[in-house]
Amino acid sequence: MTSAPTLESNALQAALAEVRELQRTVTVLREELEAAHMERARQVQDAAATAHIELQQARATVSALRDALELARADQEAAVKQATLGTMAEVTQLREAIVVLREQLEQAHAGKEDAVMQMAAAHRAELTHLHETVRVLRDELEARHG
Repeated sequence: MTSAPTLESNALQAALAEVRELQRTVTVLREELEAAHMERARQVQDAAATAHIELQQARATVSALRDALELARADQEAAVKQATLGTMAEVTQLREAIVVLREQLEQAHAGKEDAVMQMAAAHRAELTHLHETVRVLRDELEARHG
């Protein structure tokens, strides 16, 4: 009868050994599952961190582009303003030149009118003088002849 308890004892030991082996397997599988969960959590966290960094970079890029656009607009507005001021200054100079030239033309025209009037007056005076000379000579001739 010692063999039956030994057999039972061996079967029990084998069953206990198998249970311990299964427990070790469960423990190993549990650790691997936890490690896989931790790895997956780390990957998700890394992906989230990378996405956050990319988002920050995109925001920085948008901000830099917005600043560059505003600067370009300001430069363009300044250039337009400068060109407008330059054009306005040129228009003002041209208007002043027109006024000066118009005054000179009017003075030249007035000077010519004065010269024509003076010549006409001199011509009338000369005609008057010539008529007077003709009258005087006629009177002398009539007085001599009779």
